[in-house]
Amino acid sequence: MSIAKRTFRNKLFLFGFIIISGLLLASILYFIIYHDRIPTAPLLFDNNGKPIPAPYSGILYPPFGTDNFGRNIAIVMLIGAKYTIFAAIAITLIRVVPSIFFGFLIHYYLGKFKKPIKYIADSINYFPVTLFAFLILNWISFESILMQEGIYSIWELVLIYILVLSVFFIPFNSVLIANEVQLISKMEFIECSRTLGATTWHIISKHIRTFLVPKLYLILIKEFMQSLILMAHLGVLKVFIGGITFKEDLFGISRPVSPSSEWAGTLGMWWSFLWTSYPWISLIPIILLTVLILAAKCILDGLQNVLLTDERVAKTVDEDLNVKFKNLSAFQLLKNKKNSE
Repeated sequence: MSIAKRTFRNKLFLFGFIIISGLLLASILYFIIYHDRIPTAPLLFDNNGKPIPAPYSGILYPPFGTDNFGRNIAIVMLIGAKYTIFAAIAITLIRVVPSIFFGFLIHYYLGKFKKPIKYIADSINYFPVTLFAFLILNWISFESILMQEGIYSIWELVLIYILVLSVFFIPFNSVLIANEVQLISKMEFIECSRTLGATTWHIISKHIRTFLVPKLYLILIKEFMQSLILMAHLGVLKVFIGGITFKEDLFGISRPVSPSSEWAGTLGMWWSFLWTSYPWISLIPIILLTVLILAAKCILDGLQNVLLTDERVAKTVDEDLNVKFKNLSAFQLLKNKKNSE
């Protein structure tokens, strides 16, 4: 049975995969059918005819109520799901895919510089990335607002956001992958293959790839989780994907809004509600981001369980073969070889 089939039979992996893919599919379908239209509640009045300011509770507008713009929170979160997941996936891929190339480059051609590169990568890893990203992205966002000339389009701001959250981690991941390649290259059968004249490309494509790809899956999932956490931190600091736009609420007051309604942005938009009589509004993006991260953790644990089982089986088979052949004489070994032929 292939590793893909065994992975999808793992209940933990399947549970996490269904949650993430279900959220993504529902968000995409809503875009296709309703074009991301967000229902807005009209201004309500009490018995004395006085206007009741939004937000409104989930009792009046189930299931989650409305925000201060009168928008249905459930629909806002549904729309933002695809942008949140796609942004995290894009950040993850840019962090890992170039690192694969640089990892092989470090192992095969820059071995003498591996230690200096490792020291640089480790030092970068201890730098407060959230602060660095906040300083750059916040400056770019407010530059666009103050200039009021639209010097950056929304897609340019999205690209800058993704690159800032990605490029910073490439050196560390490159060293990590180089170390994995080094460990795999020390395996006995690869040394034998090299002795028999196998080329570097043959060793990479036929031998190293088989052992490295599962490790890369684990790295990708971990980076996906870290990307979501970093996005949430920046959201609290009012740094949103696509920059900041301003929208008037039901009373004509201009307030900052995330243009994509992604979950980290909504967390930043609604963070102040934690200290009001509407704390559930802030808790909704917190809970959904937590569910998304835990779903990714389920995928990671499920995949690790499958890979660990494979390693145990392979190790057991090798030990059994070693014991079997260790107790045989040279004549018996020759006889077994002829019988197998």
